[in-house]
Amino acid sequence: MSTPKAEKDLHLPLSRVKTIMKSSPEVDAVGPEPLYLVTKVTELFVTDLAKRAFKNSKNNFLEYKHIAEVVQEDDTLDFLREIMPRKITVQQFKELMAKKSSRGDESDETSEESSDEESSEESSSSNNAESQNS
Repeated sequence: MSTPKAEKDLHLPLSRVKTIMKSSPEVDAVGPEPLYLVTKVTELFVTDLAKRAFKNSKNNFLEYKHIAEVVQEDDTLDFLREIMPRKITVQQFKELMAKKSSRGDESDETSEESSDEESSEESSSSNNAESQNS
């Protein structure tokens, strides 16, 4: 199945998809047929997501916020919600952090792991908010 003609039907590089598939600890080897199928299905998924997001855009171009909106509204895309959150403004971010800190003051029993995770979330939310305002 891994013929040059079959590969021409694809837009994603097979070598990259294979590397991603092999990064899973449960995967030892990847045959040509499963590699082709996973690559093709991934292309179809991305195309469908982009088309659905484009339908929701009010202008003639696609932005991150359009894709994030589709992900947040469709329960079948729940697995992408942490990866593609809605963008928020700096003001909204500050309000969230104020609420989070007021909740943190009420509970003194926070572990180091919990605070490390919050710091990571705050950092990614901050980056998200900063890029929204750029």
